[in-house]
Amino acid sequence: MSQRSRNKGASASSSLHPSALLDQAIAAQRSGNLLDAERAYTAVLKGSRTHPTALHLLGLLHAQRGNFADAEPLLKKAARVDSANPDVLFNYANVLRALGKTDDALDWLAKAIALSPNFADAYLNRGAILMARQELHGAIAEFDRAIAIAPSSAAFANRGSAFQQLGQLDEALGSYQSSAELAPSNPQNHFVLSEILARMGRDDEAIGALERTIALNKAFPFALSKLVASKRKRADWRSFEREQTALDEVVKSGVAVDPFIFFHASSSPALQLTCAKTYVAEIAPERPVPIPRTPSPISRLRVAYLSADFRNHATANLMAGVFETHDRERVAVSAISYGPDDRSEMRDRLKAAFERFDDVSHLADDDVVKLIRQLDIEILVDLGGFTAGARPKILARRAAPIQVNYLGFPGTMGASYIDYIMADRIVIPEEEQKHYTEKVIYLPHTYQATDARRPLPPNVPIRSEVGLPADAFVYCAFNRTAKITPILFDIWMRLLAKTPGSVLWLLDGDPLARENLQREAVARGIAAERIVFAPQVPADAHLARHQLADLYLDTLPYNAHTAASDALWAGLPVITCLGTAFAGRVAASILNAVGLPELVTQSLGDYESLALRIAHDSELRTALRSKLASQRTAWPLFDTARMTRHIEKAFTEMWRRHCAGEAPASFAV
Repeated sequence: MSQRSRNKGASASSSLHPSALLDQAIAAQRSGNLLDAERAYTAVLKGSRTHPTALHLLGLLHAQRGNFADAEPLLKKAARVDSANPDVLFNYANVLRALGKTDDALDWLAKAIALSPNFADAYLNRGAILMARQELHGAIAEFDRAIAIAPSSAAFANRGSAFQQLGQLDEALGSYQSSAELAPSNPQNHFVLSEILARMGRDDEAIGALERTIALNKAFPFALSKLVASKRKRADWRSFEREQTALDEVVKSGVAVDPFIFFHASSSPALQLTCAKTYVAEIAPERPVPIPRTPSPISRLRVAYLSADFRNHATANLMAGVFETHDRERVAVSAISYGPDDRSEMRDRLKAAFERFDDVSHLADDDVVKLIRQLDIEILVDLGGFTAGARPKILARRAAPIQVNYLGFPGTMGASYIDYIMADRIVIPEEEQKHYTEKVIYLPHTYQATDARRPLPPNVPIRSEVGLPADAFVYCAFNRTAKITPILFDIWMRLLAKTPGSVLWLLDGDPLARENLQREAVARGIAAERIVFAPQVPADAHLARHQLADLYLDTLPYNAHTAASDALWAGLPVITCLGTAFAGRVAASILNAVGLPELVTQSLGDYESLALRIAHDSELRTALRSKLASQRTAWPLFDTARMTRHIEKAFTEMWRRHCAGEAPASFAV
């Protein structure tokens, strides 16, 4: 239709009777012709400025478009003109809620309920507002009132969420189950059910709920990645290849999956970037708030480290020495901790290492941002990325002028608000920079920090005390079960077959994982008892028992990271295969930094051959152990002071560029 004919049609409609105009507007709105509907409602209001239905429906039209500020005055007037209509009051309250005016929204919903005491949706929305305000007990009371009037899937789901946030998991589970029973075709209901079941340790039921979610919607965000993680945690490889292909396909199609899970499964830096970008858009899109002050060069940089893991955790074990070694004349160092306080010796050590230690676990994201800005932090180093417990929304609000991805998350965060990633030339070759939204800072030897103060326990157990044969060759792979793949396990079983009397020493965990790994071994012709499982023990005892093994076998596509440096610190040689993405190149980085590049192989075939050669050559084993012992304290890997100076040089250059008005750019220290 031409512009002229559209205008002619619009002017003709203004001559219609208001009731006919209203019918025309309603019909247009129902058919999705919102512009024609708006014109017709406006024409009605020209003739009668207080026409209640036109005010109400035009307000709803603006709300439907997301124009809540335009909707508010119309619905406010409609509520005043048609004050006995609970639907008008209800819709006005919902617009107030969307505008963040929650007190007013609660009042108007109460007025709607006073007019219509059985208005279940009004109770439901009051509960949703209270839940968003963390008034959880009040929210549950409102959901209960809605359910008493009209049991609905939405009411039970919201009730379950409130109980879950209170930590009352049994009550949450019951509500989620009722929600799924009322709306079994809604994949969201099965997904939230899977999450609560997983938290309760009911993994079989959680997996079943995830499978129902995917059966209803193959592209449901996060469902497939969580299913893959659940199965790999227990070494359930029955659908391994099919699940891997499906995971790659959903990432390519733009479906959100958990990046930390995907990075464990993927060898493609390009797909990892796609995954991270999709996740950020879904979970933590950029919401910058301008930083008012003008940057200026200063003698002492204010740096804050942001983490959920300031406790007995791998990240803390690696970084504690760096925190303690920072030059206080050059850097003022703070900790922003949003994780749990485990009251461990490590927690106490970390509190002492920082000039300021803020536990913000009780604060909302916006309040954490306010604190960071009040502290005038110039450089914010995120040690978590997308690992468990991470809070990327703090970074999405641009809490500090410079924001850095370091150590905890081995790959790109795909976020425009992360300026830099600290790495080395092995984990991120220069030609791979295109797969990172961050600019790359190349540290000179390795990206991985370590703690040279960490003592080696003097009391090493004997093999019989840990269930190992006294004279066997011990292959060791102290990685999480989720990192073990069928292809790698094939190699390990061939190594056992070709090394008479040898055993494979793995970490114990999920009982089903143990059973599955033993069954997989038997299927490959290896007796189940040749897989020995190491129970969980304190960190010092775990470090000590490494000395009972003969060779550490690395994993791929996700290497041992902290576990590899633990093995090397304990004097145990590590053999790795160089991967194609950051997470699969970490062991190569740290082996080069301790002077053992000969233990880095370029293919899985070479990896298998080298492991077998070491197992059958006692002189080679002795030479490797001797070389590691002599270089462990002399080479860069375990030189905490040198690493700290390199990190500080990186901070200085970042801030220099920022003060000069230069955009972030990759550089080498």
